Amino acid sequence: MPARTSADLKKFLNDLNTATKVPTTSDLAPLVLPEYPFDHQLLSASSVYERSRRLYNSLGGIFQPRLCSTMRSLSHQDLFKDQIDFTPSATEFYWFRDHAAKIYDPDAHMKSMQLFNEISLYHEQNHRIVWRVLPPAPQEERDLQRYLNFAESLVVTMDLALGDALGKDLSNTFERLRLIYRPGGEDVWAKKSSEVYRQYLLAVLCATYMLLERVFAKDILKALNYIFPDQKVMNKDATQRALGLSELFTENTNPQWQKLNWKSAQEKLEEMHIESEEEALYLPEDPLDLEEEFIFAHRLFDLFEI
Repeated sequence: MPARTSADLKKFLNDLNTATKVPTTSDLAPLVLPEYPFDHQLLSASSVYERSRRLYNSLGGIFQPRLCSTMRSLSHQDLFKDQIDFTPSATEFYWFRDHAAKIYDPDAHMKSMQLFNEISLYHEQNHRIVWRVLPPAPQEERDLQRYLNFAESLVVTMDLALGDALGKDLSNTFERLRLIYRPGGEDVWAKKSSEVYRQYLLAVLCATYMLLERVFAKDILKALNYIFPDQKVMNKDATQRALGLSELFTENTNPQWQKLNWKSAQEKLEEMHIESEEEALYLPEDPLDLEEEFIFAHRLFDLFEI
């Protein structure tokens, strides 16, 4: 006899049904990645998501469908290689949606599926795109750490832009399904003009960068008000949004990854930018001096047509 349906399982099944009903566009079918859950729906629901896929494809990027846990992705996927592993699980998701009531322990089955489906391809694609937006990396360890934190901040900012593009309800659905990392649609700024929204994203970028640079959270709003003195309401919203980034990531995962991999990262970035005519990007030692670096954020926004 099947086990009783838990509250978590009910939410999961509801999210599967909601995602299934998102309208799809036949013109986008060539971009759809087979066996990545609800890829067609995400492509159809957001031009930001679609743009990321097109940009990644233009790099010659490929996808490798093979079982991939979160831990293997964090520790062994090469962020500097245009190849992304993902667990091919769409068929399993759709089957579970329709047959969960017949399974002896559907909660256990749900958890086993989630264990290997926590990688956002959108986020991973954007890492590869951002390397091409930025100039060459510096060689010294601390300078490179700042460079990597700025790159990560750009990627996280684009996570939030996708959440805004999907809107509150859909972004929360896809975030709970672990197909995107951050929901959106709460703040009003995405509904404003492109100029205003970009200014908001710059504030989010700065706040995120400060978190990764391990500035005390209580000091970030004051720092934003110093950098952007004429937008204090916007800065407050941006700071609150940025503080949603996982503390485990900012305080443990990110610095530990950099400590272990900074040298190989520097070598791979040097090879990637070997033909670049730009000078290496040195982030200021004091985050309060951020200003010229915003040009690279605007490059990224231009690519995504934000």
